[in-house]
Amino acid sequence: MDLKQHYQGERERIEHRRATLGLTPPPGPEKPPLKPWGLALSGGGIRSATFCLGVLQAMTRARAPEPAADKDEVGNSLLPRFDYLSTVSGGGYIGSFFASLFIPDRLRKGPPPAPQTARAAAANAYEVLHYEPPGRISTGIDYLKEKVGMGPTAWLRENGRYLTPTGSGDTLYALAITWRNWLSLHFVIGMPIVLALALLMLLQLLLVPDLYLLPAAVFVLGLLPCGLAYWLVLPQTSLSDPPALGNLAAILCGVAAAVFLIASPFVGEGYNTPNVGDLFLGFSAIAFLGLAYAWGLVRSLARRDRQASGQDGLFTVRNYRVEVTRLLARIIMGLGGLLFAAFLVSLSETLYLHLKTLTQGTLGILPVLIWLVRRLALLRDEKTLPDWLRQLPLDVMALLGGILLLAAVCLAWMLLVVWVSANGSVRLEESGHLPRLVLLVLVAAGLTWVSSRFVGFLNTSSLQSFYSARLVRAYMGASNGKRFNGTTEQRRKHMSVAEPLRDDDISVKDYYDAANAGPLHLINVTMNLTVDPAEQLVQRDRKGKPLCLAPGSLPDAGAFLLDGKLYPRKLDDMPSSEIAYPLTIGQWIGVSGAAFTTGLGRATNLGMSLLLGLANIRLGNWWPGCFDDPCRQAGRDTLGAKMSRWLPTHTYLFYELTAHFHGHRRTYQYLSDGGHFENTAAYELLRKEREVELIVLCDCGCDPDYQFEDLSNLIRLARIDHGLEIREDRTIVDDEVLKEVFGTLAQLKAKPSTGDRRCALLLNVYAGDAANTLVSRILVLKPRLIASVSLDVQHYAQANPAFPNQTTVDQFFDEAQFESYRQLGRSIGQQVFGGGPDGDAVANALWAHLKKTPARAAQTPSCEDD
Repeated sequence: MDLKQHYQGERERIEHRRATLGLTPPPGPEKPPLKPWGLALSGGGIRSATFCLGVLQAMTRARAPEPAADKDEVGNSLLPRFDYLSTVSGGGYIGSFFASLFIPDRLRKGPPPAPQTARAAAANAYEVLHYEPPGRISTGIDYLKEKVGMGPTAWLRENGRYLTPTGSGDTLYALAITWRNWLSLHFVIGMPIVLALALLMLLQLLLVPDLYLLPAAVFVLGLLPCGLAYWLVLPQTSLSDPPALGNLAAILCGVAAAVFLIASPFVGEGYNTPNVGDLFLGFSAIAFLGLAYAWGLVRSLARRDRQASGQDGLFTVRNYRVEVTRLLARIIMGLGGLLFAAFLVSLSETLYLHLKTLTQGTLGILPVLIWLVRRLALLRDEKTLPDWLRQLPLDVMALLGGILLLAAVCLAWMLLVVWVSANGSVRLEESGHLPRLVLLVLVAAGLTWVSSRFVGFLNTSSLQSFYSARLVRAYMGASNGKRFNGTTEQRRKHMSVAEPLRDDDISVKDYYDAANAGPLHLINVTMNLTVDPAEQLVQRDRKGKPLCLAPGSLPDAGAFLLDGKLYPRKLDDMPSSEIAYPLTIGQWIGVSGAAFTTGLGRATNLGMSLLLGLANIRLGNWWPGCFDDPCRQAGRDTLGAKMSRWLPTHTYLFYELTAHFHGHRRTYQYLSDGGHFENTAAYELLRKEREVELIVLCDCGCDPDYQFEDLSNLIRLARIDHGLEIREDRTIVDDEVLKEVFGTLAQLKAKPSTGDRRCALLLNVYAGDAANTLVSRILVLKPRLIASVSLDVQHYAQANPAFPNQTTVDQFFDEAQFESYRQLGRSIGQQVFGGGPDGDAVANALWAHLKKTPARAAQTPSCEDD
């Protein structure tokens, strides 16, 4: 299946749903085919999900701007007019609930023996959102005898605290999962640490009494000669000359090496301690090794140039200098690691021998450090940081904190090694210490190998499964009729959100069944990419690519669009493991909302990955993309790629903790929150192949100062990636009716005054190569405390000044908080689209304004023109 075939499949699905819902306009010469409309629900956790629920309810009650062929309630409602539903993070919570309502026989079964039709399921879906107000769930109500929307909406309200819905019991359950996974993680990463430290201690006892001699040797025999090798290859005319050692610098280096070697016995004679003779020997060794390094690198470049048939121009002085500098960087890294290890061994022995109380304190403080890191990790919601905190070098502080936490973890394991060596005694060299260390090495090596066979541990040890399971029960469980459509006894059992039901979650195949008449749901996640030699210049800032799960061209399949490209997948050689199981829709929604994790897209850095990884704040997911791509094949012979096959669990954990994400170049890719790339969810709807004419965007990211950071990022990405220019439509504020609700960016940034009803923004999307060609419109709805909200919402806002931009960290909505955000979304939706107490004047003026200068999407290249 190619890209053209995929988008053709999307269009066929749109035509099918329109025909099913009766949305085909009456035939006529002046009635061109309707262009697709898209609905984008942004990230923002449960805050976004609840606000968007209110907007969806308002759009269900609003009237469509054009009459449908079938003039029934579904065909003439505004919400069915939207063919695409694109979601990120919290928008996906409510998006998955909404889209799952369209699956026939899921919420209400058809009369036996005939199954429910797609049209009937769609009618029930829109009726659910039409139901008002959401009540409370009760086992005493026979929901089969009530309106179809009564149970699902009540379920959503009752599960605002979706992470701990049953209170203290669920809190203990979550705590048990957290500490079990944290201890398991540190056992798995601890075994290779114990192996390395035990080998170092054996080396110290048998060969090297002072481990600091190892980094000293690397400094003298590695770092200094490598630094010298840089200056031993000089160009004759330009940096493009072939590298060679036949120059004055190399000759003088060889002469100096010989002179120092010959002179050393004479200047150092008669001394038993280190003297000038030893210094001369060292100079001679450095000079000889510098020549050896230079010769080896020149040979290596020549071999690579021959393999490339000389077409890449590798054999130059310029490339030689790059290679020698890279080697120097690796030596510096190894030197730092040896210094760190020597320091750990020395410190652990000191603690064990002399400071027993401090040793116990070191072990006891580690959980405290982990708790502190968990609390500080909440500050990753950067939009809520005070100005003084933003001015601090947070990345540097995170790196220092990560190194200190790693040192504490390694020190704890090193104390175990010392304890085993000493057999619990106060003397380090207790009788039998060597056999005990050898035994410890063998045990650690065996456990490392065994634990690395279970690569599924990468995901089962994180918090992703817990997070996804809670989302599934709270949101997709609301569309599962088995939760509240059975007998009284069944309802009493199934209405407990603490108990999972198999039918809550949905497979990708069933979710994207072509018989479904719901909108085409695009689920957006980020594939983290920080290490890719082929794309360093492209990915250096973004550190990730957009991955979109979309309905495929096949009747019941999903397609994976990576950065707009459709790669075939080869799953034949995938090893049998839990990590290889297909992800369900609930799991994809959980990954799309994995905001706090080791891979943070453009915000990824070594310090945060270390801190969050060691504290096991890991919501992301390792996924076997298995894309059939040349980049993956090109990297299979590197040492890292081989290690990922020999010891997969530990290698990928190492990658995760050190922020090394290779994208295509490894078997597994690390997926995280789609907002780490683009948080409005409108990015995919702007692709020219989809020809979306109107995008309604609920911009619900945390934005207390109304700086529109997420919208600015969308505008920037649209220009760079899609060749589109997005600008404000300032003419809309000239309309006497629309200016009451629509504003400019400058107006919406100001604090709303009494009587202010402005909550929307209209943007025009122009083709970059034709500045006057309008290809799409974006209608932005912004959570804003407008004058028309009800008294209870105004009171909640007075008691909670951060409303409606409370931190995304807050995922525990009580009844008042849930209702305030839902009612705000509903009020804003009614203000813009009509159907509320203020009538349809604004909606009618809006549709008239859009018709004045319609988006000429037909002039953009279609996928047939590719």
